[in-house]
Amino acid sequence: MAKRSTKPAKLAAPCTDLVLCGQRMEAAYTVPAVQPAAEGQWRVEPDKIAWTDQATGFPCIIRREEGGHLGAYVGLARGHPLYGYEADAVPAGLLSVPGGLDYAAPCDEHGPESRSICHVRGADRHDDVWWVGIVCNRIGDLIPDDQAHAREAQRLGIRQTYRDAQELFGVCTHLAAELKILEDER
Repeated sequence: MAKRSTKPAKLAAPCTDLVLCGQRMEAAYTVPAVQPAAEGQWRVEPDKIAWTDQATGFPCIIRREEGGHLGAYVGLARGHPLYGYEADAVPAGLLSVPGGLDYAAPCDEHGPESRSICHVRGADRHDDVWWVGIVCNRIGDLIPDDQAHAREAQRLGIRQTYRDAQELFGVCTHLAAELKILEDER
């Protein structure tokens, strides 16, 4: 029997030929360390997808979280009315994202690009971006590797749904559009 290597797995270079909902992504990564162990549709999705929203110019990311669920994030440049706001400080009802914002933080410029919530690095970009978004870990969201979460939903009579990359693409572009309206009203 062959011995299993103890070296960390190398990450593949970002895939740049992925098209999601008709838009070419700037980068897509597969990260074995965050792949859910449970079988399901999530096993064929990238673990991080990054692109620039065509309608607004805002950078967007869909990223797999620990447990196997996804999160959706939009980057705001300095000067945006919500730049620097904590997620819970954004007035309720200002943005219509499922469950409201639950993430807000500066660009994770020191994390590995395959995992960080930070735009794809390029010659004309900088890291002074504030990211806002949602993490799909609410009671109605299916978290592939969290059986306790599933049991609690079942106990409460709540049917869980896995929020896939295609759905979160729509969440990101919708959030970006609402954020652009706020920026333009300023």
